[in-house]
Amino acid sequence: MKSQVYSGVHDSPVAQLALADADQTRQLGISLSSQAKPGDFIGLIGELGAGKTTMMQGVVAAIDDSDRWQATSPTYALMQVYETRPPIFHIDLYRLEGWSDLESIGYWDAVESGRGISCVEWLNRIPGAWPGRGLIVELERNANRRVARLWADDDWAQRIESLELSSPDQSANRELS
Repeated sequence: MKSQVYSGVHDSPVAQLALADADQTRQLGISLSSQAKPGDFIGLIGELGAGKTTMMQGVVAAIDDSDRWQATSPTYALMQVYETRPPIFHIDLYRLEGWSDLESIGYWDAVESGRGISCVEWLNRIPGAWPGRGLIVELERNANRRVARLWADDDWAQRIESLELSSPDQSANRELS
């Protein structure tokens, strides 16, 4: 990912983590949700099967104190709203083609409302979907490894510094630039 495409984030990742499995990907979502607040934006980038929805399962599970909601891929619904506290707007851009599609699903209403946490899968599909602030999580998965790279604005970079971004068994590695 080139940070030049996403103005407002640091030029290099503020954290890079090796993730052993899907559980550690979920744990990353749990850890990040502990620092999330209404009005935040989290963009998710990665190929099909990289773990975007798996990470979202951790985000939703950590914020949903009622155990009512479970994150599922919003590929066909385009946007899922989890009425947690704060609400989570889980948006998928995979099937969208451009700016007008963002308008038609109420994308900017959700992202700019300040009411909830906006989590957007496939952010890289529509470059204009980046609001210029927030956190971008780039997930990579292949046969040999899983990696998460966190690109952040100054606000999120400070929050990430205060986190212990590894699983309880400490098998995920944390490398800060």
